[in-house]
Amino acid sequence: MRNPDSITIEELDERIAHFEDRLTDFIITEDQIEFIQERLKELKTLKSTKL
Repeated sequence: MRNPDSITIEELDERIAHFEDRLTDFIITEDQIEFIQERLKELKTLKSTKL
């Protein structure tokens, strides 16, 4: 991920939406689900620190 200080709220929203969509797009493994959920948590935490 880019430098957290330079990423915009809009970019964070796009990334969050991307990962949320990936959870429902198709059948994925449990490991992939865990990775996506961890990534979503990181992105949402970063977004909350920017607001």
